[in-house]
Amino acid sequence: MTAKAQPIAILAETRGEITRLRWKDLLADMAGWCLERIGAPAKLREFEFVDPDTDEAVYLSTGKRFSVLSIGARRFYFDRISGKFDGTSAPACSVSGRAEFRD
Repeated sequence: MTAKAQPIAILAETRGEITRLRWKDLLADMAGWCLERIGAPAKLREFEFVDPDTDEAVYLSTGKRFSVLSIGARRFYFDRISGKFDGTSAPACSVSGRAEFRD
């Protein structure tokens, strides 16, 4: 049995601040809904995260043609414009008949 996530409670000091936060949230939801309806690609920023439990690194990098999501040694490529999944790559050590580089 999984526990339900509790909503985040934001403390505000005045009614005006509470109202402003609610409107800001509503406008962000509406903008997201409109972007989803027209199929606009998501704006992604590069980031790096190391999972403290598994010590596995997760990276997101962007280039002229592709956004690349790296999880451990695997890379997942997405078209930069459409956001569609384009393929994966395997690490060189797992490819048979690969070239070996020595120092």
